[in-house]
Amino acid sequence: MSGKLLVSVSSIFHDTVEHVDALLAKLDAADIPVSLLVAPHIDGSWHLAKDKQVRTWLKKRCDEGRPLILNGFDKAVQGRRAEFASLDAYEARLRLKGATRQMSSLGFETPLFAPPRWRMSAGTLSVLPEFGFTLAASTKGIHNLRNQDFYACRNLSIGEGFGAASWWRAGVIRAAERGAARGNSIRLSISARNLRDKKTVKDFVGAARAARAAGAQPADYAAFL
Repeated sequence: MSGKLLVSVSSIFHDTVEHVDALLAKLDAADIPVSLLVAPHIDGSWHLAKDKQVRTWLKKRCDEGRPLILNGFDKAVQGRRAEFASLDAYEARLRLKGATRQMSSLGFETPLFAPPRWRMSAGTLSVLPEFGFTLAASTKGIHNLRNQDFYACRNLSIGEGFGAASWWRAGVIRAAERGAARGNSIRLSISARNLRDKKTVKDFVGAARAARAAGAQPADYAAFL
């Protein structure tokens, strides 16, 4: 039985939108959908609410049918730790309330959630249904919050707290190909900050193509609902 191929990109803001567009074009040409990981605040000084250009871009991508995944509230507070990695239910609820309210006020709502760096505490997972989320993705796999099903599938990331060197990228390609050949679902993600490097883009697209060639079926996260 074939697994699915899920591709996503994070750190989408004014400095990276151009590079994300180029990546989407390459993967569209390969018939591989891409889910967009978006947060209302990035780097302390960037706010989606204050960036009309990115909001217009994001609205257009959503109108095209690209899945939007809420990727935290304020990625600037991460420091060395991911924002939702160790929060209890009370603290997670406060951040989720702020994030969902801001996104909704801008016209963006989604039932999909993935914390920065995919690191999600039990407290965060427990309160997600309160905000209308029906699916969440973590380092461990994909959680269907409607029926409590859990799909274990490894995430292979480039950037965003993970490696990006050539040896790391080579490992991602090999792991994606091997996992797909075994019938596993493959999750590939990249930080848009790393899309400035042409070799990194080539390797990331290569990993997606390798997984598909080995049998993984291109899909998006909504396929698990």
